[in-house]
Amino acid sequence: MVRHVVFVAILCGLGLPAWSEEAPPATAEEILEQARSMAAANRYSEALATLEPLIHDDLSDEISWEIAAEAGRAAFHQGKYRRANEILRRVVHARPIVVEPALYLEAASYVLGDHRQAFEIFEAVLQSQGQDLYLAVTLPGEKRFLAEPEIQRLLLRYAQPLVIRPESASIQGIRLGQARPQIAQRQGIETSGGGSSLIARAGPLMTWILSFDDQEQLVEFVLDTGHLDRYTPFTLDLSEGLSWTSSPIDCIGSLGPPQRTSATSDGALILTWDYPEPSLDLVFSRPNTDDKGAAVLEMIRLYSRQR
Repeated sequence: MVRHVVFVAILCGLGLPAWSEEAPPATAEEILEQARSMAAANRYSEALATLEPLIHDDLSDEISWEIAAEAGRAAFHQGKYRRANEILRRVVHARPIVVEPALYLEAASYVLGDHRQAFEIFEAVLQSQGQDLYLAVTLPGEKRFLAEPEIQRLLLRYAQPLVIRPESASIQGIRLGQARPQIAQRQGIETSGGGSSLIARAGPLMTWILSFDDQEQLVEFVLDTGHLDRYTPFTLDLSEGLSWTSSPIDCIGSLGPPQRTSATSDGALILTWDYPEPSLDLVFSRPNTDDKGAAVLEMIRLYSRQR
């Protein structure tokens, strides 16, 4: 090491070029990953500054599009809505079928006062049968956005029924006893850590989870009714008059008296109906958790009685 330093010093003294061991410049892919790490740490200003010099006019190739999309998100989260709008318009124009940047553009448009564009984007997402509306209802301005009569009309118009049929042991056409690979491929539900479950999400939140036995046959559905109600376009299709916010009295009136009633350690109420193949649990929160002081439906569980 000492000889190398002395040799370089001699070359410099003679005015001759010295070899250097400079690292090659980072690739666009590496810079994008660095920016994503910054964004994950809420360092949106740094992420945007890192990506902006790499934004190209042509977004036809994959990496150029991803850089622009990430820059648009960073600008949005930094509160630079106008800049986010400028970037995301081009991103969405290049790939209109990708939902996430479209929802960011919708939110930026709404915050900037371009309500017509925001409504049009939201309707396009619903028309595409999109099932994850998490970003649409959690980005800044979402309370005013959801209260808009036009948004309520669109949600009603494009509502998607989530069909639960206990008598046939099925939810959305998936039957208890079906094989895990078949369900995963059909529904596009991600594997949860290589375990015995498949999980569907809206944003980072679980909406429903499917559990399997050792033979990889479906034995249980669990649905989070609060997340399905707030973050998806699904409506509950279980029995006449029932919705995601039904009370125990509503459910008994529609489904008939349950076979069993129990309570959890924290006071939640469980009503259970037995069918030829499965059992159906409706789990309600403790009373006094809504504005009217009533118990609220929190979870639906359909499971095999042969477990």
